[in-house]
Amino acid sequence: MLLIPIFVVFLFFLLSKIALHYFSKEISAEASKEECLKIASAYIRGNQPESAIYPLLLAIQKDEDDPFAHFLLAQVYYQTKVYSLARKECEKALLLDAQNKKAFDLLTRIRFEEAKANWDKGNLREAVSEFIYILNNTQDQKLIDSIAHLTGGKYKIKRLTNDLFSDDAPSFSHDGKKIIYHSDTNYFSEDYGLKKREVKKSRVFVMDLNGENKTSLSSNEKDDSSEQFARFSYDDKKIVYEKENQYPEQKNAAFNLDRDIFMKDLATGKVKRLTNNDTYDGLASFSPDDRRILFVCGHFGGGSSLFILNLDTGEKKGVFFKESFMEKIIRRQSRLVLPYCPSFSPHGKKILFHAGYKTRKIFLMDEVGENLKCLTQGQTDDFFPAFSPDGEKIVFVSNQQDKEDLSLVNLDGSNRTRLTYDGGEKRYPSFSPDGNFIVFAAKQKDQEDRYFEIYILNLKETIPKEKLIQRLQEMLKAFS
Repeated sequence: MLLIPIFVVFLFFLLSKIALHYFSKEISAEASKEECLKIASAYIRGNQPESAIYPLLLAIQKDEDDPFAHFLLAQVYYQTKVYSLARKECEKALLLDAQNKKAFDLLTRIRFEEAKANWDKGNLREAVSEFIYILNNTQDQKLIDSIAHLTGGKYKIKRLTNDLFSDDAPSFSHDGKKIIYHSDTNYFSEDYGLKKREVKKSRVFVMDLNGENKTSLSSNEKDDSSEQFARFSYDDKKIVYEKENQYPEQKNAAFNLDRDIFMKDLATGKVKRLTNNDTYDGLASFSPDDRRILFVCGHFGGGSSLFILNLDTGEKKGVFFKESFMEKIIRRQSRLVLPYCPSFSPHGKKILFHAGYKTRKIFLMDEVGENLKCLTQGQTDDFFPAFSPDGEKIVFVSNQQDKEDLSLVNLDGSNRTRLTYDGGEKRYPSFSPDGNFIVFAAKQKDQEDRYFEIYILNLKETIPKEKLIQRLQEMLKAFS
């Protein structure tokens, strides 16, 4: 494998030498060093680095001890991504002028590119060692962020829960003071005829943004039915959640459970049942005016639709799973991903969800089910979308090469940006009302218990360089 890059470098060097002797319409071999440097600089400013190679080699031929000529040639090789030659010329420039800060900064960037190549090839020990050296020798925030991105992400992430239960599906209250989620904190012994087995049961909790003051909001702690996927109303006076009506006969049969949607008044504790079906009703959330509920409704045979329930009239209206979508996008039932994780836009006029065939994608449509648009493209598996408070961006989970990370995308599908790079399992991201935080559930790679826990990502605070170095040093220890 090493023969290919070595051959490329040799070929590039050979062509440069040939160009030095045979090709140049802009400059003659008799030109002075100053003329060579002037022409080379013009090529560099004109974004033609390849054309600058000949006059720079000619200038160095006339004066091998000119640090500026070596620096410019290093810059050209860097721009053309021939990093081994770039490093050689940069080190020569620094040997001739040890105080050349520009050359030192360029050498740091070159070393980063070489380390990144090692990282991509799986040579992690070499890459991490080089990253640590670079961090100890640079103040370039862009470079620091790039290393942070590669090795786990640049944004500061804090773990909020840490127990021996799975904590899942977090979201913020609309005053931004609380986080609501469900936790598998109860276990019951269930009789399936031949044997009994212990089955986990979920309860709804709220906690402060720092993970303190956990309080149960579940209606009956002695009830043996799970309560999950709770969301606050926009005035924070109520919550809506799903509750199972019977025990699951198969583990993880999410769309085969008999579940219905309930609403609880947080002041009075009064609970109202909103649906009463023999199939799955769940993943409910409020409209911005708190007068409607959007939810997933399951059907016999495995189908699923999105419905809106009017809380004033009790009218239930289906808004999604039209035949046109099945024919044009899903096409057939095998490997089918049903509409899931729906939510209203902040102005209440759009509906966001994920669905797809083979791979999940993020979709947007009008509240009446028209003008369906796919927001994510390509081969990645994109799921669990949520609106930003201004309705202009969407956070979601994307699976790339079996690595799940958080990403952002504009409402028109442009400017897709990756937020995390650690690759642990993630789900149900949700923005804070001020747009500064994202809360989500995750199983991190280095997490010992392997339960889902709640994490919060701060979009306004990046990881300090010292913490990043500490992260890499711990990684380096793990390689030994």
